[in-house]
Amino acid sequence: MKKLFIFPYIFILFQINVFAVQSDTLNLDAAILKSVFINEVNPALSISEISYDENEIQQVNFQDAIDFSAGLWITNSENQAQDNRMAIRGFGARSAFGIRGLKIILDGVPLTTPDGQSQVDNIPFQLIENVEIMKSLSSTRYGNASGGVVSINTFSNLTDKYIVEAGYGSYGYKNFNGTYSTSSEKSSTILNISQAESDGYRDHSSYLNKSLFFKHARKFQNMNLKLNLLYFDSPYAFDPGGLNIESVEENSSQARDRNVLYNSQESIKQIQTGVVLDWDTKLGEINSNVYYSNRDFVGLLPFTNGGYVDLNRDFSGAEISIKDKSQNFEWIVGTSIQDQKDNRKRFENNEGEKGAITLDQIESFKSYGAFALASYNKQNYSIQTGIRFDLHEITLDDNIGIDQQYVDYSKSLKAFSPNVGFIYNLNKNDEVYINFGKSYETPSLSELSANPSGEGFNGDLTPMTSSGFDLGFRKKSQNLSYSLIAFYIDTIDEIVRYELEGFEGMNFYRNLGTSKRVGVEFEASYNLGKSGLLNASYTQAKYEFENQGVSGDLAGIPKSNFAFEWLYGKKNLKLKLDLKYVNSLYADDTNEVKVPSYLLSNIAMKNKFSFRDFSLDIGLHVRNLFDEKYYDNIRTNAFGNRFYEPASLRSFILSIKATF
Repeated sequence: MKKLFIFPYIFILFQINVFAVQSDTLNLDAAILKSVFINEVNPALSISEISYDENEIQQVNFQDAIDFSAGLWITNSENQAQDNRMAIRGFGARSAFGIRGLKIILDGVPLTTPDGQSQVDNIPFQLIENVEIMKSLSSTRYGNASGGVVSINTFSNLTDKYIVEAGYGSYGYKNFNGTYSTSSEKSSTILNISQAESDGYRDHSSYLNKSLFFKHARKFQNMNLKLNLLYFDSPYAFDPGGLNIESVEENSSQARDRNVLYNSQESIKQIQTGVVLDWDTKLGEINSNVYYSNRDFVGLLPFTNGGYVDLNRDFSGAEISIKDKSQNFEWIVGTSIQDQKDNRKRFENNEGEKGAITLDQIESFKSYGAFALASYNKQNYSIQTGIRFDLHEITLDDNIGIDQQYVDYSKSLKAFSPNVGFIYNLNKNDEVYINFGKSYETPSLSELSANPSGEGFNGDLTPMTSSGFDLGFRKKSQNLSYSLIAFYIDTIDEIVRYELEGFEGMNFYRNLGTSKRVGVEFEASYNLGKSGLLNASYTQAKYEFENQGVSGDLAGIPKSNFAFEWLYGKKNLKLKLDLKYVNSLYADDTNEVKVPSYLLSNIAMKNKFSFRDFSLDIGLHVRNLFDEKYYDNIRTNAFGNRFYEPASLRSFILSIKATF
């Protein structure tokens, strides 16, 4: 019945055919993309844009802020010890925690390390103004691990100078944050401090997060400068672990017994700062950035040998590019350098207590890149092309090794990434494009260090390479915009995760063989006038692999999903209703375990009360409106069939916001 219920909405989407998701606000005029591309008005790339208005209903978490783009799949918003998992057209689906294979950028500063690891737990999602999601293969512009790119831009200034917010909800949820904003003709500053905590739906899943975000922008005569600072402190985030189906049916809110016994959890402190500087010169427009991040991580895994992880990561980098254009020609050339150093130690986890050291190694990943992009533009068409060269140097200094001897490991990787695209304007509002590109993805340091044979790197793990094309149609008008995209991608040496007996809870990785990704994506936005705004997205895809004569579907990602959103506003009242249908997916590479489909719905409303010197917003979020039983995360290829992390049932969040 649930599948039949969703078909009318899919039919509406096919009839309306609407594009470019504009969440919480509507601006269907031609938009200039904030990311650095060739032809920023009409790029021959598949890009979704999600925009937010500061006065609309705010997101509850980062997943809410981004979970409305066709081709994008994001899960795991409830297990704070594992962080959000995200995939774009299947890239990133293997990750058991955090994000792999995708580039995440915040206000022009990369959050993704050169080896392709990203975390989004420190992003101030309540201050997001705009998100650009590039789904075309993107290594030509962004290098390693660019199966997709998510570029996030926060507000530079807010209407209200002082904002104080509080939220209370089910399962002991509490959220407090305060924001200070000031601006003048030439500068603006935002400071946000927040704290969130929850007991969690499942046992052993409580967490506490504290964060600070600072952003300053200043304009000079021919120069724009942006400075941001992120500080994140999570003293504890407990991991309830995955369950088998028998345990789920017995009690979906229980934690895995070994996770409780070994006190599985993580603790994080992270600081990141970056400077973005753009200025006009006689040579052209120069864009540059420089950044640094330190992440201090302690994690307890549910086994003894090496189950206590102590990781300190330093990550820094810089990029500079020059852009210029003549009458029909524009170009960008640039270069980048990144340096990552992981000081990784493992100890015995003696049922939650730190024991003897089992691993002590310093892992390094340095990246050097250079790229050139060009576009030849005429009135009705544009030809866009580019190429990039990357050099990666990976080293490992093992301070234990065989017989306690110092062991050294080093390896260099090189990659060329070409791209070519063509876009044709059928008329003022309609355009068609085709794009061909390549991307590659090296194993991350944490994946290389997860060596089944013991210390050191897993020498059998190799990079995966992909090539593919997009064929798309876009339309924009005053009240209606839509896109229809078809894509095809070939990948060699697909990287997948698995578990081993005796190390349940620890992830190992291997190359699977080849894979093919083929699908279609629809996106839609339609202005109903006084009746509000409709947004819709739909993905239908096939993610297949072949390995040693055995073929199947990639685990951990559904073949199709559909999202529908209605936004309504009248005077001081705001209402938001969304529906999301997710098709079934496989939990294992052998395709023996199928996770059922589900239909999820949320509703939120708020009302503003204005007084002489301040205003007060009272809001209510109802999550999982129909009390659907589904899984917040699937741990693919988990040993003992412990694939399932059940999601919470119907829950409520009451919010209060005061502005001065």
